Parts: sequence; C-alpha cells; structure tokens
Amino acid sequence: MSSSCGVLVAQQPLVVEKRDHSWSFGFSGNVSVSTESPWRLINEDRIVVTSEDDGHQFGLSEPVDAASRLLSSIVGRTVEAAASDASSGDLTIEFDGRARLQLLQMSCGYESWRLSAPGIEVICAGGGEITRFPIR
Repeated sequence: MSSSCGVLVAQQPLVVEKRDHSWSFGFSGNVSVSTESPWRLINEDRIVVTSEDDGHQFGLSEPVDAASRLLSSIVGRTVEAAASDASSGDLTIEFDGRARLQLLQMSCGYESWRLSAPGIEVICAGGGEITRFPIR
C-alpha cells in the first residue's frame, strides 16, 4: 500500500455529496477526495452501502440515499490510516471502529479519484498509477 494519502490520517469526515456522476467526500483539515468511480463502505466486515446502491429502493420504504447512509455511519470517527494499493490504485480510508471506505479504480485509462489537501494533490490515473502534485 502506498502512503501518498497520509494527509487523511487524523481527519474526520464532514460531508458527502453526489454531484451528477461524481462523489465528493469532505474532511476536516481542508482535505477532500472526489471520484467518478464506485466506492463502498465496509463496517464490521460487511458492506454497509455503496455508490451503486444510491437511488435504489430494494423493497425498502424509500430509495437508498447513499451519501447520508455513508455519512451517518462514519460521522464523528477519525481516519486512522489511508493508502492506495500499489497494483490497482484503489484507495482505502480506515476509520476508528473498524470502518473502511474503499474507492475503486475501475479503468486502465480514466482517472479514478483525486485527493486535495493544503499543499498537495494526489491523483489516481488510469491503470492505478498514483501521481502527486505540489500546490502553491
């Protein structure tokens, strides 16, 4: 696992938003992650919600609001670790309480996710290559 995402450690989630075909995850410390690729939240070794669940009813009384389900599951938790997989580029953000958010790279050509923090931007390019850019 690559440690290029260490700026997420010790941050807390503040907001999750769906924007057309992309998702935005805002954290304390002016850190954010955005993606157009699938993501999933795993808690206690099971999937709690995924981006693919958003808007589906699944026989429930109302459609799944993936953003609010995700945020309500991780609000108040702190990021304990964050790293990208060296072979795939998948980003895993681990929270206290055994919860982990995984952003999946699903293309050999398109960018998957983008992490922005003061002084740095990290991009998962096609095929899972991780690129870091300093920001002035």
